[in-house]
Amino acid sequence: MRFEAVIAVPSSDTVGPTRLKLLTARTGKLPVVVVFDGENGPEYHVLTMSALQAALTGQLSGTALHDALDLAASTPREPVAKSDIASAAVGTPVVENGRLIGVVLDDRIEAPEPTEQDLDRGAPSTRGKAANGPASNTAAESGRKRGLWSRITGPNR
Repeated sequence: MRFEAVIAVPSSDTVGPTRLKLLTARTGKLPVVVVFDGENGPEYHVLTMSALQAALTGQLSGTALHDALDLAASTPREPVAKSDIASAAVGTPVVENGRLIGVVLDDRIEAPEPTEQDLDRGAPSTRGKAANGPASNTAAESGRKRGLWSRITGPNR
């Protein structure tokens, strides 16, 4: 198991700024945690970015997130410490020293390493003139070296 950073949003924020925060996020793959300050401390509601965006569709910009998402009807997730992520379920918030630091996710699936056959196939541009076809006319094929100056000034200047 591993944990991933999150986009933390207070439940008191309104829909408009939250939409802006989601649009300017560095990636759409991060989980979103809506933090509600409950009677017994913070409550964590874990959502995917696409689920949150779908829930905010059609909501007015001034509506508070706890009303737009109806957090009173949903069950918050209990957080775990960073040392306990191995036994935690996927989607569990991870807290360290009272601060939300991430959400537990599955281990990344590693891509298999390329085999000899994969390397032999290569991309068409790496297989030579025959692979590129007769219409290929690069500077290397014409025997002329093209530097930066010749690209700027043109071939006959």
